[in-house]
This record gives sequence, C-alpha cells and structure tokens, in this order.
Amino acid sequence: MGSAESTEKLGQRVVIAKAKLDRDLKSATERYEYLKLRSPQTLQTMIESTSDSFATCSPFLESTLLIAWLFDAEKCQNIVLRACKKVLREPINKHEYEWFNAYIFSSNIWMMKIEKEDKFMYEELLRIGNATSSDIVTTMDSIYKHLTLHPHWDKVLAIKNQTLIPRQDDNAVGLLKEKGLSNIFDNQDNKSDDSEQSAEMRNFVDSNMAINMLTSTASKINDEFLRFIKLLMSSHGDFKAAPMKKVERSLSK
Repeated sequence: MGSAESTEKLGQRVVIAKAKLDRDLKSATERYEYLKLRSPQTLQTMIESTSDSFATCSPFLESTLLIAWLFDAEKCQNIVLRACKKVLREPINKHEYEWFNAYIFSSNIWMMKIEKEDKFMYEELLRIGNATSSDIVTTMDSIYKHLTLHPHWDKVLAIKNQTLIPRQDDNAVGLLKEKGLSNIFDNQDNKSDDSEQSAEMRNFVDSNMAINMLTSTASKINDEFLRFIKLLMSSHGDFKAAPMKKVERSLSK
C-alpha cells in the first residue's frame, strides 16, 4: 500500500516537473529566437554573465541560463560541470555547497541532453558525485590504515561499548520528571489499561511531549554547555560547536 502510494506521488512529481520544464523551455526558446534575430550580442553577454556567476558561485536566474544553453549548449555544459567538480571536491566549502543546492541542484538543466553524447546532464552529475565520494573514501581508508599502525591500536579495539544512561528520563539525569509527564507512566490505572488507545497515548506523550520538553531545555542550557565544553577541550585544539539536534533526529534517537 505504502509503496504504491509512494510510486504514485513520485509519478505526479515527475509529471509536474516535466510540465514546468516544457513551459520554461518554451518561454526560453521564444526569447532566444527574438534575441538571435535582433540582438545576437546580448546572447554572447548572457554566456559571459553565466560563466561569471558559476565561477564566483553567485546567484543567477535560471531563465538566463536556459537561454544561454540554447545559444551555446556545449559551452554551458562545460561551465556547469566545471562548477560542480569545484564545489563537490573535498574539502567542501559551506558557502559554495549552499549555493549549489539553492541554484544548481534544483535546476531544470539536469534534464537537458549532453551535446554529442546520448545521455542527460544528471548522469554526468552522478558520475562527478561518485568520483568525488570515491576520493573521500580513499582518504578515510588511508587514515584508518595509518591508525592501525599505532602501537596502542589493540587497546583501542579492546574498548567495549557501554550504555551508562539509556534514556534522558533516567534518575541520574533529572530530566522529564514533571508530574504531567510521569503520571501517565506511573499511574497504576494506566499500567493496567492495555487498551489500544491507552497504549497509543503513552507512546504519544513519550515521543512528542517529551521531545518538546527536551528541545526547550536544550535551548536554555545550550550556550552555557558549549562554553564549558569549549573551556574543557580548547587545550586539545580548535573547538567547533555542533548544532542542536532537530526534532526528527531526536525522535529517531
């Protein structure tokens, strides 16, 4: 059932995306034909402007990119793919990657055919992604191999996983002790009630209300916690604060 619904939704998204691509291409073609007849120099300027935008990771309008593509598809291919190789190679630059996601990854350009080749642009993007991820895997493998040469590596492997505190409502933590939250689990009437509704409500409170309380508590103590950890760890090198878990991540944990 779920699989069928997912397939149907995916099909709807494809139809919508195809319709948008057709509309955008129709509009771009009309503008291209107009400029080709009346102002060819404007088309050349569009190519140069597009190249500058991709070289500097600057915002651009896709309508201009599509017209430039119609004018010189091969040059646009090179501009786009060169930028992708730059952005996706390690180390990843945050600003460049955000620009890539906002302006390139969601572009219609990936559904365009590559000149002189019987494949689409998205296939080339996949090739670039696989190649760069392969470089990262190779680097990590070399780091791991280097670590195994350390004289105390066997001691690291001997360390066993230990679960000291399994949940945030453990007595040692002190969180989630509010009466309105704990009553639903401690009340004997609730424990003896095995109805589906009762079980669903206990699960709801545990996975929703408790998450709200944990995230708000985290927001209150986050700055103080990070100051303490920075003070503790700064003697070992640069300290970079990680963001708080999002609700979705908290639920999965």
